[in-house]
Amino acid sequence: MTGLIICEKPNVAKKIADALGKPKKKSQSKVPYYEVDTKGKTYYVASAVGHLYTLIEKNKTKFGDYPTYDIDWAPASTVEGKEYVQKYINVLKKLSKDANEYYVATDWDIEGELIGYHALHHACGQDIAKRMRFSSLTKKEILKSFENTDSIDFGLVDAGDSRHKIDWFFGINISRALMQAISSAKRWKTMSTGRVQGPALAFLVEKELEIQKFVPVPYWVINANLKNENENNEVPLIATHEIDKFWDEEEANKAYGNVEGQKEAIVEEIKKTKKKIKPYPPFDLGALQREAHNAFRYSPKRTQEIAQKLYEKGYCSYPRTSSQKLPKDMEYMNEVLGKLLKSKEYGKYASEILEKNLKPIEGKKDDPAHPAIHPVDVPKEALPDDEQKLYNLIARRALAAYWDDAEREYSKITVDINGEKFKLSGSRTTHEGWHEIYYFTKFDENELPELKKGKVLPIESTEKLAKETKPPKRYTMASIIKELENRHLGTKATRADILEKLTKRGYVIEDGSLSVTELGIGVIETLKKYCPEIVEETLTRDLEDKLEKIQDHKIKKEQVIDETKVKLSQILDEFRKKEKEIGKELVEKIDSTNRSLQLIGKCKCGGDLIIIKYKGKSRFVGCSNYPDCDITYPLPQKGAIKVPNKVCEVCGLPIINYMGKDLCVNIECSSRISEEDKKILEKIENEKEEEKICPKCGGTLTIKRGAFGVFRGCSNYPECKYTENLKGESNEKEIVGKCPKCGSDLVKRKGRFGEFIGCSNYPKCRHTEKILKEGEEGKEPKKATKKTTTKKTATKKTTTKKTATKKTTTKKTATKKTTKKTPAKKKE
Repeated sequence: MTGLIICEKPNVAKKIADALGKPKKKSQSKVPYYEVDTKGKTYYVASAVGHLYTLIEKNKTKFGDYPTYDIDWAPASTVEGKEYVQKYINVLKKLSKDANEYYVATDWDIEGELIGYHALHHACGQDIAKRMRFSSLTKKEILKSFENTDSIDFGLVDAGDSRHKIDWFFGINISRALMQAISSAKRWKTMSTGRVQGPALAFLVEKELEIQKFVPVPYWVINANLKNENENNEVPLIATHEIDKFWDEEEANKAYGNVEGQKEAIVEEIKKTKKKIKPYPPFDLGALQREAHNAFRYSPKRTQEIAQKLYEKGYCSYPRTSSQKLPKDMEYMNEVLGKLLKSKEYGKYASEILEKNLKPIEGKKDDPAHPAIHPVDVPKEALPDDEQKLYNLIARRALAAYWDDAEREYSKITVDINGEKFKLSGSRTTHEGWHEIYYFTKFDENELPELKKGKVLPIESTEKLAKETKPPKRYTMASIIKELENRHLGTKATRADILEKLTKRGYVIEDGSLSVTELGIGVIETLKKYCPEIVEETLTRDLEDKLEKIQDHKIKKEQVIDETKVKLSQILDEFRKKEKEIGKELVEKIDSTNRSLQLIGKCKCGGDLIIIKYKGKSRFVGCSNYPDCDITYPLPQKGAIKVPNKVCEVCGLPIINYMGKDLCVNIECSSRISEEDKKILEKIENEKEEEKICPKCGGTLTIKRGAFGVFRGCSNYPECKYTENLKGESNEKEIVGKCPKCGSDLVKRKGRFGEFIGCSNYPKCRHTEKILKEGEEGKEPKKATKKTTTKKTATKKTTTKKTATKKTTTKKTATKKTTKKTPAKKKE
């Protein structure tokens, strides 16, 4: 007998094969699969790569034809850029010919159930299989799920199928309607919205309009700066009037008149309260996304991807969960804690938990499929920085759930200044408790000196401050996830994608907080005006309820899909009647958004400095008063440029933010040159050094200015692109061999996960290799060393094993190289 086990990702297939026995790795068209013998049977373990099948139109319709509902599932390889998927389908087809027993071992959620069933049904021609369900990729849990299989849950399959189809109906049809409306106004722009995307943008717009319409109200605050007589603390004590905000200036003046010039404050009352703060429950996905953003500024999408990698490596449990409860299986958790004992960082906490038989705190949220996110093993190798940070966050949160309460003391001291009451507030931690382990939560430590009633404190100064009320805060990537949860919009697995789409389409800008562009506001205002149901939350929530009923076998998927078609057709019929009016309003908002994104500040002539882009050519800053004012400033040609609305302190021209760094738009400004480079330039000028020769082509090296300061560049640019810094150190990337794929140079690069070796022909060739640390052994890259004719390098320490760095882009590295030599362009 031969069995076929279908997994969701190649990494998971390897984990399962290793757990079942001693597998033999095989491959077809470079797609790996495994053959393993266990309990007298042979099993093949193969994988999908996420969704092998996608929804496509059966018959392509012309632009402007909507609505369309004629769709079906087809191989994802039919989509441009996904051609590689066909190789995985072919492997499953081949292995299914010899199989007489099937197992689905994809992720245990709606998407996983659908991925597994599609692979089984379309690739293998089967509908019945044993279902392995697990929440971590430990050997014990894999074997347990293999020996205690379930059957495919067709409620989950139907719910997943319905969700994809309904989301396709909304996304494709409404997006086409929007683009057709713009086309009717003789313009073109790619637009999109969807069943969840529209309502999510709508409440962001509500917040943005609330901020825009906000009218500040003046108020006054009175403070007294008291001398801190604590020998160990010379920081002044700031006492605030018991009336926090004076809304009437005359009342504020009267109170201030009573205290102005006074020299003493008398302690009138001292109140101290102690409070115990319980540990936080272990992470569900939403809480993990919020906390990772607060701690590391990771986007929800990035957090989800990193957590998935940790799961596939077998270090953390399944991340797409809504549970805040650790597994109730004490034997299982004790084994996990036993593994953490080996860690220098977590071992002492795991030891005490086991010795004292401590029990973890739980949150209210539960998930029938998966427990809260928790560590399941200690990493056996050095993880990339972002994975290590997230693992540490998860591990410490889970361990802290077992720990005792933190204890805090809060002090309130009332002082009298000539009849006016002022208050001092302080707080301190008296017992760290769980905070010792999970230190990511910040406590304010503002310890007041020990005072007694009647104590006289010297007053150093008093002040009356005029202030204004602040507008409501915008949502951040952390708070928006919570808001989407509260409004029941999207699912734990899709919310991160929704936010990414809103940003990519130019509806929202993420710059610490989420601000909505004129385009985003325009889309929602226009849709609310002409077809409000598209962006109302009630329609989306109603569909979510029905999808849950499909999952619970309480309603048929055909009924929900048919009802959706009828409702959406009614909405789009009304939309088409008002197509031209909608298009006109959208075009106005598009133009307004473009102007706001292009404007970076004022020109010295009084005009506006704007970012000008030529299609397929360059971008630069020019003046809106051209041709009367022909001033221009060059810009880096690649990479995102943000407008922080600041001016340079040196020359007064606008600041741009490029690659996270604020730079004056004027490359001649001294603010763009480091102090060290200034000294070198001064030395060059004073000593009148001889011309330097380009070591690459023999040209002359001249002083040039680029995005990040000054450098030496070849006079034969662009034929020769050699550069070096002012110290004479080459900026050329170190060549370590030849690419085995395309024959171009292999060079050392830096990416999100550190230094690696990549093809110089990127992005056409994306070949990458890992740089092994000293003492590690690895194979030499094929063909790399044989054809190398450049300097001796660490080629021998590289390996052709592909790692996570393959997914990282080297755009930032490439940008630096190109932008340093980008000449200024003028508006023609």
